[in-house]
Amino acid sequence: MSDGVMLPLGAICRNASRRFVPPEDGKVWFINTGDVEGGRFTHNDLSDWDGLPGQAKKAVVEGDILYSEIRPGNGRYAFVEQQYPNAVVSTKFMVIEAGKSILPKYLYHVITSPELQNAMKLIAESRSGTFPQITFDSIAHLELMVPSKSEQLAVSSFLDAIEGRIRNNQKMNQTLEGIAKAIFKSWFVNFDPVRAKAEGRPTGLPPEICDLFPAELVDSEMGETPRGWEVKTISDLADCVGGATPSTKNPEFWEGGKHTWTSPKDLSDSKTIHLLKTDRKITEAGLKKISSGLLPVGTVLLSSRAPVGYLALTTEPTAINQGYIALKPKSRISNYFLLHWCETNLDEIKNRASGTTFAEISKAAFRPIPAIEPSNSAMQKFHQIVSPIYERVLVASKEMETLAELRDTLLPKLISGELRIPDVEKFLEEAGI
Repeated sequence: MSDGVMLPLGAICRNASRRFVPPEDGKVWFINTGDVEGGRFTHNDLSDWDGLPGQAKKAVVEGDILYSEIRPGNGRYAFVEQQYPNAVVSTKFMVIEAGKSILPKYLYHVITSPELQNAMKLIAESRSGTFPQITFDSIAHLELMVPSKSEQLAVSSFLDAIEGRIRNNQKMNQTLEGIAKAIFKSWFVNFDPVRAKAEGRPTGLPPEICDLFPAELVDSEMGETPRGWEVKTISDLADCVGGATPSTKNPEFWEGGKHTWTSPKDLSDSKTIHLLKTDRKITEAGLKKISSGLLPVGTVLLSSRAPVGYLALTTEPTAINQGYIALKPKSRISNYFLLHWCETNLDEIKNRASGTTFAEISKAAFRPIPAIEPSNSAMQKFHQIVSPIYERVLVASKEMETLAELRDTLLPKLISGELRIPDVEKFLEEAGI
């Protein structure tokens, strides 16, 4: 960039150590490294100052960047958008304060770019210790381009707009998935329509939906259940299958692979219920080593170990490794019903896991878990209602992925001057984004 200069991080910002003074009422917002993720705060709960750990010491001000010293690259960072007088952060954070030559939000975008995150991750992994860790001194030599303030503002405003759209899609998806979850819980866990009819109360549902539910609860091995609905096992509702990892030493199974293959690692950083991308693909020869083959679109994936409980829906024919139990719905069973059944019964699933090195639930332990099979008409209506919800979630998720990839691709080009904002805006307009 013609009007920019390369400067080391230590020359344009500092790791601030401001002592926190608690408010008179003793109520504070304690932010630990696990309380930030991908630029956002995961809670705003107040705690009693007297009960906080000793690491709750640092004060923050508007424009600070919080970045975890522990395991950089895990997305544990956030930007302080406004003044929070009652916020105290852990000493495990670097509290990065921008200097006069650089705008705080521009610095935030550069520090959290894939390029700098990877550099910090390498530094952390090169240090001896129990876990990867950085200090500000260890990264102060990293250089970045510092353009004019006007260019910084243009770049950061553009990236803010992209991230704002991503956040809006995330919020919309959370709302939509919450609606589907609430319907499932009301109909198939609490049996609200059945209870209302049994007690002579309005169900609040349209007549054509209300008529799908019985008006009586009967005793069963799972407690009270709607009359006519059967107590079965999850294996009666779905084919529960596992997968495998073809030998990674044999290039015939991997090189040039065209079939999607997934391990639970693909879900560890996922921000959506849909599995949109995986790290690896396998060849036809590799696929033959997996007895479950390619699972159809819409299959429910449950990680069965390390950890137990990740959930996803496949969006293309997919092969899986041995770290999953895949649920292929049987006739008349909705895959969305299975998804929410797994989510609702996650504690029971985890309780059936065993293992010394790490907890794992086997297919043999999973298949006998009791499950209530609703009437065919109630199941079909549930699928009919929630299917469009998840279609909207999928569209929004794909847009989020596209925007995130664009952001990560364009950032280094914008910083270097290879691209200018008007060029990018024209490109996005032509692409319909």
